[in-house]
Amino acid sequence: MARNKGNNHDETTQVQGSNVVIIDRISYLPHSILLHILALLPTVEVIRTSLISKRWRHLWDSVPVLEFCDVGIEQQKFYNFVNKCIEHRMIGMHRVNGLGINRFKLEMHGYGGSVDIDRWLSFAVKQHLEELDLRIQSNRLVSGFVSRASHYYFPSFNYCIPSLTVLKLDGLKLADEVFHNLIIGCPSLEKLVLHSCFGFYDLEVSSLNLKYLELIRTNCVHSILVEAVNLQSFVFDTSVTGCQLNLFSCKNVRNLTLVDIYIPCFSISSVEDLIFQLPILESLTVVDCDIDIIQNQYLKDLVLKRTIIEDGADKWKHKMEITVDTPNLVSFHYEDVNFTHEVLLNSPNLEETNIILDYDGERKKIDMNWYVDMIDFLSYFDCSKVVSLVVYSEEVCSKSQSHFYKWFWVTSLQGCKFVALTLRIKIKTNIMVEMC
Repeated sequence: MARNKGNNHDETTQVQGSNVVIIDRISYLPHSILLHILALLPTVEVIRTSLISKRWRHLWDSVPVLEFCDVGIEQQKFYNFVNKCIEHRMIGMHRVNGLGINRFKLEMHGYGGSVDIDRWLSFAVKQHLEELDLRIQSNRLVSGFVSRASHYYFPSFNYCIPSLTVLKLDGLKLADEVFHNLIIGCPSLEKLVLHSCFGFYDLEVSSLNLKYLELIRTNCVHSILVEAVNLQSFVFDTSVTGCQLNLFSCKNVRNLTLVDIYIPCFSISSVEDLIFQLPILESLTVVDCDIDIIQNQYLKDLVLKRTIIEDGADKWKHKMEITVDTPNLVSFHYEDVNFTHEVLLNSPNLEETNIILDYDGERKKIDMNWYVDMIDFLSYFDCSKVVSLVVYSEEVCSKSQSHFYKWFWVTSLQGCKFVALTLRIKIKTNIMVEMC
């Protein structure tokens, strides 16, 4: 048996005597499996499968997913295509009962008006939707900046989507009242993602079944209130100023990610209290946040990242010390642009520490003092059984290949209490020097 490479769909050839028989295996799959496969494809690709054979001609009518993306398509052609698809599906639903939509995704990088989008959304929310994903970005520039007047305003429908479990909104403008009504109309919502949305003054997320919440670059003027007693995972990535965060009713959070939180956006004490007061927090990721103390007796996994080089004109103050008081910590990942910070670590049960330094060699000369500082820095992690250190630096990589510096590394680290230590000096992805 040999595979026929001249066809796009799965065909095999079988030799029977002097005859070659082509067998179409995919088309003989059960109807439910074919629909499951097609549901993984964008709608434009699903429609193309209708050309395969008579059986495939109307198969796309039953696919419970509509997914549209305007990348590489002229704006007017894209609008016409979506309009025709939705009109066709509406006709099919009137003809055959049970042909609903459970997932609707719309990704637009060239917003061209709200009339059609409102109609598409009105059609989608009337289905038995389980997932709604809207990503609508403006490509209109005013004086070099994206004009917010050209953004899509989420309409004020009377939303009632009891089956919806996943809601993702990106680049939209929402008024407080509109968003509040939307959340009330989605009582089964389990995952909510707001990315680069704006228009909020007092953002309130209140949901009994919500388990996963992501607020990423979402602008809010005054306050953010999250009332979700079953919330398990919260990602908060913001750089807005003057906004207050209230998460104190969410006592079941196990995974917390904080990105780009700094003064005067939130007071240090409020963020540190938030971490301390989460009673079952297990995993914490902190990226580019101005925090002095991380204290939580239940925490098991911690990720600390600093990706911004401090500067006098920058928002960051020059921090020299961070205290990590986590007695049950097992895994610690630390990432920085240098090692100027003291890490006071109280974690007697720490099993593994991974350190990555993306070093900016132009800001500090690589000499013997640099290596001494590095040894001092590693001593902060004496309580960890295993330590892995990766340094991205061309100059350090070059010097570390000499016999003297290799000898210095080995002899200087003999006093450390690590059970195992791995050192890698890299130029980004290429390993140049490795010492264990």
